[in-house]
Amino acid sequence: MKISAAMIVRNEERCLRRCLESLRAVVDEIIVVDTGSTDGTPSIACEFTDRVYSIAWQDDFSAARNAALGHCQGDWILVIDADEWLLDPGDARPRLEAFTAANTADTLGIVEIRSALPAALGGGEAILRAPRFFARGRFRYEGAIHEQLLHSGNSEIGATGVVFGHSGYAQEPDDPCHKSHRNKQLLMREIRRRPNDEYLWFQLGKACFALRAHADAVAAFERALTLIRFERGATPMGQQGPVAPDVLADLLSTSAYAYANISQLDKAVTLLETHRALGHAGAAFADVPHALGYAYLMRGDVPRARAAYEDSLRLGPSREQVIGAGSFASHYHLGLLAEAENDIPRAVTHYAEALRMNPAYRPAIARCLDLTAERPDCLPDDWRNGVEPSALAAELERRQQTGGT
Repeated sequence: MKISAAMIVRNEERCLRRCLESLRAVVDEIIVVDTGSTDGTPSIACEFTDRVYSIAWQDDFSAARNAALGHCQGDWILVIDADEWLLDPGDARPRLEAFTAANTADTLGIVEIRSALPAALGGGEAILRAPRFFARGRFRYEGAIHEQLLHSGNSEIGATGVVFGHSGYAQEPDDPCHKSHRNKQLLMREIRRRPNDEYLWFQLGKACFALRAHADAVAAFERALTLIRFERGATPMGQQGPVAPDVLADLLSTSAYAYANISQLDKAVTLLETHRALGHAGAAFADVPHALGYAYLMRGDVPRARAAYEDSLRLGPSREQVIGAGSFASHYHLGLLAEAENDIPRAVTHYAEALRMNPAYRPAIARCLDLTAERPDCLPDDWRNGVEPSALAAELERRQQTGGT
């Protein structure tokens, strides 16, 4: 069996080498389609493959991706972007081969994509699961932006177990190279063509949110929600068909944070409580009660905030989109709530659990350092032993630079 990697690129010299290095021992050929680079991207690509092609950019991601697919000669194709890379290249090939052995050529392979988030959006990582592995000739892309794979007949999906890293969201909103500037323009153009496509409105809201244009994000998210029919006990239906639960969870939680950022906490609470009461699958992600906990926390409602964060923990890590929503981040916020009630032992228990789950979690490290200064005996003397040394050093350095705050 032969596997092709297919990618489209433009001015990606900062990150392309990392991507191609991760693919070198995993795939049998690498197809790179350049859509108009003016930097060293083509030269870097040529270091790894002689299958580098140039096409004119047509403001259409599907056209570019389909051009890349057309050059592939492998039996199966792995689609990857220049700002992504295989986190475990040594494990990837066996997993892809096992997937092809266990599934038909009509099955789309899902990969997990872990995206670093910028400090302006709270930092951390988000998880996206996307179809990126499929048999050649069975699927094509459609949609000028946030393109989706289409199959001529019936298809199924299955997990490959392959995990990508992704740095494309790590840019700060004021970076002129932030891809959301480009995405926003393309999405607005597509919406003029398809004004009742809820997914396009959702993605426009995401682009605006990434750029911290929160009022614009709210307007786009509200439009997306009006295009989806919600009924208790039924699958939410958009104008394009059933809406995927992970899309709904992202839509709800990001809407809530957008409302919070324009001081409309009541709307955030009403939105999330309404959809939790409806009981659809989109509300069964840890990110939804985690966002609700934040809204209640910002309103000063400690009991309801605590109940929401506890609900996030019950859903757990397997049901989180932003890493930590169903685990260490909720424990951290429960620690803050315990402090608000002057229950320091319970706060320390939550901070310790957050650091057990993620020893590099800077907010919990920072709060523990504060507590040791304020109440020297509230933490065990060896609490730092369970902390990631580099994260602790970074927090101590930050405090030194900012005068201990």
